[in-house]
Amino acid sequence: MTTESRILDLIHESVITRDPAGIILSWNAASEALYGWPKTTAIGCQIDDLLQSRFAAAAPDRDLMAPPADWEGELIRVTANGTELVLDVRWQAERDATGAVLRIVETARDITERKAIDDALRLSEYRYRNMFEAMAVAFWEVDFTQVGAMLIPLRDQGVTDLRTWLLANRDFVRRTMERAIVLDLNLNGFALFGADTRDAIIGRAIADFWPPASEPVYIDSLVATMTRQPHIVSETRLNRVDGEPIDVLFTVSLSENNRKRGVMLIGVVDISARKQAEAALQRLQAEFAHAARVSVLGELTASLAHEVNQPLAAIATSASASMRWLAAEQPDLDEVRSLSARIVSDARRAAAIINRVRAMAERRETERQYLPLNQLVAEAVAFLDHDLAMRAVTLETRLASELPPVLVDRTQLHQIVVNLVVNAAQAMADSPTRHLCITTSLAEGAVVLAVEDSGPGLPAHPEQLFESFFTTKSSGMGMGLAICRSLIEAHGGQIVAANGAVGARFIVTLPITPRS
Repeated sequence: MTTESRILDLIHESVITRDPAGIILSWNAASEALYGWPKTTAIGCQIDDLLQSRFAAAAPDRDLMAPPADWEGELIRVTANGTELVLDVRWQAERDATGAVLRIVETARDITERKAIDDALRLSEYRYRNMFEAMAVAFWEVDFTQVGAMLIPLRDQGVTDLRTWLLANRDFVRRTMERAIVLDLNLNGFALFGADTRDAIIGRAIADFWPPASEPVYIDSLVATMTRQPHIVSETRLNRVDGEPIDVLFTVSLSENNRKRGVMLIGVVDISARKQAEAALQRLQAEFAHAARVSVLGELTASLAHEVNQPLAAIATSASASMRWLAAEQPDLDEVRSLSARIVSDARRAAAIINRVRAMAERRETERQYLPLNQLVAEAVAFLDHDLAMRAVTLETRLASELPPVLVDRTQLHQIVVNLVVNAAQAMADSPTRHLCITTSLAEGAVVLAVEDSGPGLPAHPEQLFESFFTTKSSGMGMGLAICRSLIEAHGGQIVAANGAVGARFIVTLPITPRS
């Protein structure tokens, strides 16, 4: 072995020398390892015949049989075991005094794996770009590099509850929005946000499109970024280029690759039409609920009239007595004062009855508050006291103590209880024993209201009772229980009907909503 051969064997890259016709003159150890051919076999062979060489990229102006003496590029070759390799190859010619080529020294490095990774990356980018542009979703790419630089010091300053801190420091939140720059936007994004050109959005801060009322959703995305959540999905409202608000489903992808790049991928879906449909449905439900309340009041007219007449009659009696005492030769002012106090008390009683009726009858927007269920039940039952007495219904209440408050609309909860109690009372009209029991209890993550009567029970398919316009009463609208179910489901709860120990039993479950 010559000194040159020993030196070449120490080099980790394939080094081959060949004559101008491509006949192999030397073949180092790295070449043996790379191609799988031993030196004794390779030397003397035509290199392109042995390795089935071809250019990695189409090159019609190149001919491997008459290649340039000095060249570098990529070749594909086949090893002894038939494996194709992609190689980064460099040729350099050694020439004599006249410039004629004596031999060509070739170095080669295997880049097959790197090429596969590059190809996969290009394919992935191609697919991503196609999806980015073709999906029926508005996609944003936003540079969050500067935002991250603002958030990291907060952790170092000991801020443990990031969301609470950000909610209390809205100026800081706004500054982060001003540093979050839109890098790219797909075609659907341009259409959704009403942009005529790319410059209308790309390069601008997201603060330009984010109203202050929607900042909590943005804050959630910051928290998700810092806590390494994979994504978040929420509904919010953004502004178009012209400032018009749009309701959107807001999705943020927080993949590890995007984190490293400092980029946030935001998906926005226009849900304005859905929101409008939901609002229309809520208005329709409110109209039906109002109609049902008026219907119940119609059924209770006689009872209400009697209940109002009682304090009015007492007022008239007290007023007449006062007039007589005042007309006496020696007016008894103490008696007149006492009677006047009774008049005031009875007037207030009549006003309270009228206010209860007005609350049931009025049409107004839904207003939810945290209220105790037992108190709502007591208020609704007080409204029906006289009606139940006229129907000879004995009422029993078993209200659990220390129930957590529920997030409800007071009038709607009153309507639910009133409907269930009136239905139960009417169902017991022909029963010899008319007993009604209202219970409240605590279940896992919910409070439960049950109304049970001693009537004839439910039909074979009790679920029909909740269908609109289904009724078992000759004069019924068939909307009471349907409205009840609609209102309960709007509160995130549910209602079921079943036969109890004696009569029918309706069970309402309402979720316990933590205070924000």
